[in-house]
Amino acid sequence: MEPKVKKCISFVLLVVFLVSTALLLRNVLGYGGGNADYSDAAELARPGVSQETEPTRETVAVTVPTEAPEEPVLVWVPAPLETEDPKMEKLKETDLDALRKVNEDILGWIHIPSSKIDYPLLQGEDNEYYLKRTWKGHRNPVGSIFLECRNNPDFTDWHTIIYGHNMSDGSMFATLHRYKKQDYWEKHPYIYIVTDAGVLRYEVFSTYTAKVDSKTYGLSFRQMETREEFLAMTLEKSQIDTGIVPAVTDQILTLSTCGGGDESRRVVHARMPMVQVELQ
Repeated sequence: MEPKVKKCISFVLLVVFLVSTALLLRNVLGYGGGNADYSDAAELARPGVSQETEPTRETVAVTVPTEAPEEPVLVWVPAPLETEDPKMEKLKETDLDALRKVNEDILGWIHIPSSKIDYPLLQGEDNEYYLKRTWKGHRNPVGSIFLECRNNPDFTDWHTIIYGHNMSDGSMFATLHRYKKQDYWEKHPYIYIVTDAGVLRYEVFSTYTAKVDSKTYGLSFRQMETREEFLAMTLEKSQIDTGIVPAVTDQILTLSTCGGGDESRRVVHARMPMVQVELQ
């Protein structure tokens, strides 16, 4: 081989090595900075509480009319739990106001027991801002866990979507990929959302991969027929059998993260049973 050719090949290999090293270093530093931000969030919101903690649904606060109506007023609220859930009582101690002193975009906190999913929940004016910013607003590849910008921030929509990155170190929403195994769902059946109105508990019932432009990401479900079609699709596509069949009156929560390709996403669906009650 000619000496010039050897030098050229050596130079190319050196450039490849330096670029790869730089990218690796950037990711390591980025992950470290992101993890530090989220450690701060946990300390502010739940000081002294470990991330690894274990599972009475509360009714969402409603405003009672000042004058008693002539006709009974019915409202939809989360169904009471059959047994008490100590986890919900513990999560009620989460201090969202402490987080809002740092960032007013804080909506709540999301937690899945015995997993790495234990993060502040945000909502931006669009779905791009928190894609590459931590909850403190720092630019970082780990991004944030954030609510779909078109969803109501009080979790009153029939279908609510939450996004998070699939990080290679297992942080953020990387855990969602484990739900494709039946035994993982059996050990992690609930998703908890802390809001100003109380703690909401959702039951996981389906998981699969979806296209970004699929009906999975639909938000307009005013008609019962379209809700039935959506729920039938989620059950048909599911890679696990939970035995849970959501009702059209349940509220649906979808967690979404990157899948195996640019157009593929891992989604986990959960439901919160709702009942109608009469205001006194």
